[in-house]
Amino acid sequence: MPGWKDLIVCDGVDIPCTYDKLVELVKALITDMVILSTFLAVAVFAYAGFKMIMSRGSETEYKAAVKMFGKVLWGYLWILAAWLIVYTISSVLLNPGFSLLEAPR
Repeated sequence: MPGWKDLIVCDGVDIPCTYDKLVELVKALITDMVILSTFLAVAVFAYAGFKMIMSRGSETEYKAAVKMFGKVLWGYLWILAAWLIVYTISSVLLNPGFSLLEAPR
């Protein structure tokens, strides 16, 4: 499936398991979890929409569906924000040429 990352990043024989491979594995896991959370968010949005349509004029059920939309949206935005922070940190700070003590190359 497009977007999914390979979780087997080293085998210990041909490709040695190093710290870089561990970082690569963590990045792949995080990316896969964001993709999975996207599918789950879409499913819950569809369910909330179904509940909204099936409320049949009931104000309490309609408000509950709108509340569900809001909670899923906020949760998904938190997931994306966390992914952005982790991705930025892992891309910049874990770069092999990066050093806090030396001038940038």
